[in-house]
Amino acid sequence: MSFLLLMAVVALIAWLTTAALRRPLSPREAMRIGAAAAFLFTGSDHFLNAQTRYLPMMPAFFGSLALPLVWITGVAEVGGAIGLLVPLRVYQRLGLPNLRHAVGIALGVMLAFLVIANVNVAIKGGGVSGRAFGDWYFWLRPLFQPFIIAWVLYASGVWRSRSVMAP
Repeated sequence: MSFLLLMAVVALIAWLTTAALRRPLSPREAMRIGAAAAFLFTGSDHFLNAQTRYLPMMPAFFGSLALPLVWITGVAEVGGAIGLLVPLRVYQRLGLPNLRHAVGIALGVMLAFLVIANVNVAIKGGGVSGRAFGDWYFWLRPLFQPFIIAWVLYASGVWRSRSVMAP
């Protein structure tokens, strides 16, 4: 939920700032900036607080792979943030397709798999170091994951509105 809140606040700030400059972003662009900022923040946090915040979320069945998986998801989140922020002109100049779609799909799949860690911490109880939320927070968190996934798919252009899809 805090991730969704961070995305929303950054998106709103980006939109309000550009609107004040009389060059407002589209809602999709603002949402893309919000998602990128949230992934950049949490991805970096995977390296700063791996042992105290993210490792306790990992199910025991991952064993010795737990810490490398925390680092891999951190790299994926930072890489995804960068992929969301790269201007389309750069992809075109490099002769690449619009990689935002691939980034959006990859982040969506990763977010779907992260539900495993979210459910695990809810079942184990006790919370995660650095998070003073009650147990209720960890039970609600997996319920918000579909909204985050939908946000990322829309912001990256994977999920298009009907008006865009119409011929």
